[in-house]
Amino acid sequence: MLQNKYQQISDLLLLFITFFLSNFSAFIHYIWLIPEVVLIETAIWLIVAIVIVWILKRHGLLSVFVANLGKNWIILPFAAYAGFSIFWSVSWEISLSRWLILLFTIITGGYIGLRYTMDELVRYLSVFGVYILVVSSLFILLIPDLGVMNYYTIHGAWKGLYWHKNHMGFVAAFTNTLFLINIVYSFGLKRKLALPWIPLYLFSLFFVYQTDSVAAYITTVFLHVVIILTLLLLKYRERLRSSNYVIFGIIVIVALIVLYDNLDLFFKFFNRSPTLTGRLPMWSILFETYFSRRPVLGYGFNAFWYVGSYRVAMGLAAGYPDQIVIADNGFIDILMNTGYFGLALFLLFYFGAWARSVRYAAKAKDIIGLFPVFLMVYTLMANVSWSLIFENEGFFMLIIISVLFCVANGSASRNQDR
Repeated sequence: MLQNKYQQISDLLLLFITFFLSNFSAFIHYIWLIPEVVLIETAIWLIVAIVIVWILKRHGLLSVFVANLGKNWIILPFAAYAGFSIFWSVSWEISLSRWLILLFTIITGGYIGLRYTMDELVRYLSVFGVYILVVSSLFILLIPDLGVMNYYTIHGAWKGLYWHKNHMGFVAAFTNTLFLINIVYSFGLKRKLALPWIPLYLFSLFFVYQTDSVAAYITTVFLHVVIILTLLLLKYRERLRSSNYVIFGIIVIVALIVLYDNLDLFFKFFNRSPTLTGRLPMWSILFETYFSRRPVLGYGFNAFWYVGSYRVAMGLAAGYPDQIVIADNGFIDILMNTGYFGLALFLLFYFGAWARSVRYAAKAKDIIGLFPVFLMVYTLMANVSWSLIFENEGFFMLIIISVLFCVANGSASRNQDR
């Protein structure tokens, strides 16, 4: 009994370390641009990966892991190509380190997906979200020089543990979604466990607001709409006919057309410009000046922004007083680093993850079964205006891999059959 308790605690500690490590390089400042930090991070990831492989071997699960990796082969072509890009990278040491971290992320994410069911994964991610919000709040209250932005155009926005308010805003938005899922799931099972999640949900909404990240606002609202619609679909899908889906599709298309025709008004409502706060002209310069030089192969996996002269030149060209350190769009960053070929392989993985999430959600019996779709919607929304998939952290790549392994292993379906 004591041994089982010790095993459970050690497993949860390893899970927490993995979550923390996948966020570490995005904390406080853009330390991911310091090569020495990347090397240290790689060494720590290596230790964690070795421990996980040892655990898998000890419990006779290596063959199961390999089998599930085969089922999730869609990540392998991109991972292999990212490794080959080392040979033409503008910073091969960085590309090598970041590629190794990607491999370690696949190993650890696969282990998490084999070890935990979907409801456990949601629960532990929620607990980690509580930790992030609590520690971030302490930084904001006790060390405001670190926890609150005081930039030439940004004053008072909460950034908490993270290096920028947008990153904090997106993490808070994701955490808010997790809290909402816990509330709905607990009420569905008629558990009193829903009660603690309600104040946490409200506080996370307040936290998102305090980050002053319009992209996080939009993502939060959109996720709420998606959750409400999917829950209605889950409840009434037996009564719906094909005509209902057609009508809904027409409504969505009309709404998008109206939104497109009124983008100026939409951005004015949030006190922002239609240029996405300077992103559009910055992207134009990025493509014309740099991407046009290496459109097919790119600059090497995660390598482009590690070249200081590129950062400085981009900042000057875009009229920013400081260096530009990311493209503010995860898909563009992948394109810059791996070219057309690498982006195509990444999209093979990404849309494959979408397809598997939708197929799994089609069989869902509760909101937990819909979590993979919520995750993919979130990553799509967040990655349009921020580089959130494996640029300066690997947290959401880790979660995607974990979910894919969880579904492939069948542990998610066990949860739905309870």
